[in-house]
Amino acid sequence: MKKAGIVTFHQALSYGAKLQAYALQQFLQYNGIENDIIDYTCHYMYTRNIRPIRVGTQHKLKSFVRSLITMRQTGIDRRKSVAFRKQYMQLSRPFNAENISEAADEYSLFIAGSDQVWSPICVGFDPVYFLNFAKPEQKYSYAASIAVKELPADKKEAYKNLLTDFQEFSVREQSGANIIKNLLGRDAEINIDPTLLLTEEQWNEIAKPVINEPYIFLFNVRKSIKLIDYAKQLSKKTGLKIYYLQKERIHKVKGVTYLDPVMANEFVGLIKNAEYVCTNSFHGTAFSVIFKKKFAVEYQHIGGRNIRSEELLNQLGIKNHEITNDFYPNPDEKVDWDNVEKILSVERKKSQNYLEKIKENL
Repeated sequence: MKKAGIVTFHQALSYGAKLQAYALQQFLQYNGIENDIIDYTCHYMYTRNIRPIRVGTQHKLKSFVRSLITMRQTGIDRRKSVAFRKQYMQLSRPFNAENISEAADEYSLFIAGSDQVWSPICVGFDPVYFLNFAKPEQKYSYAASIAVKELPADKKEAYKNLLTDFQEFSVREQSGANIIKNLLGRDAEINIDPTLLLTEEQWNEIAKPVINEPYIFLFNVRKSIKLIDYAKQLSKKTGLKIYYLQKERIHKVKGVTYLDPVMANEFVGLIKNAEYVCTNSFHGTAFSVIFKKKFAVEYQHIGGRNIRSEELLNQLGIKNHEITNDFYPNPDEKVDWDNVEKILSVERKKSQNYLEKIKENL
């Protein structure tokens, strides 16, 4: 049987990374493309979340305790990630940098993406995510992200060499399409994140409830005082408890109930069953849209701006949901969900048409 191989960040300790991998696999299956997620272990990705216990010269006890908490959280996260992959993903045999070239003889073609697989800094600029092991006729992408508006000057030649023989390009952002056009003189399609390819009904099939009472779900990828304050004000107004899922639980926040890391389908369930969602995460925003939730999102945070969430809500015509220094949105603001679904249906059809071109070459 002819099969496609998906090359993506399925092993990352990120709910969005796991769920976009799952979603792309499912969407390919729905459209008649048999596939495996290539079970490639990137050494850089595997080790970056392993942190030694640190004891500095100052605040020794505090540093030690924070390291212990981080190690515990990472351990739980890893176990939950492995469990999700085993239960919900169809994987290839294991591959690493030494044997990945063997995959070229086991699959008809490969799809790089989604996620930041072409980032110049993410995962140590691993060429496997550029399909360097595959034959030219096997190379495709779907919603691959370069994650920068301009390439570093010292990497332009490497990008040109790695991408020049791709058969078709699909990227996630306009900036990525611009880079490919400037670098190779070729056009790239812009397609939506795979999580948005699946409907609410399809996500309901795996969403698992975690909490048995009405609640506010607070999820951030970077700690934000503003986001926490907004959730607390909402809690005071509604009388609902706040359940807080945080990437690294090293800052104690009063007035919230902390959650340990969950399986990715439980993350979906946490958003599905929430009365309100407060987030600065793209996938927190995306699933709030999928499940038509009452939500608020913060774009600006320490380390940058959540451009992806901003662009998504603008694309879908959803306004007045951003938390800023000057504005706390009304989470009960009406959204024209029928119009949102129409836009998503058009984008799903666009992605379907792109994948038909890939299917012809299986």
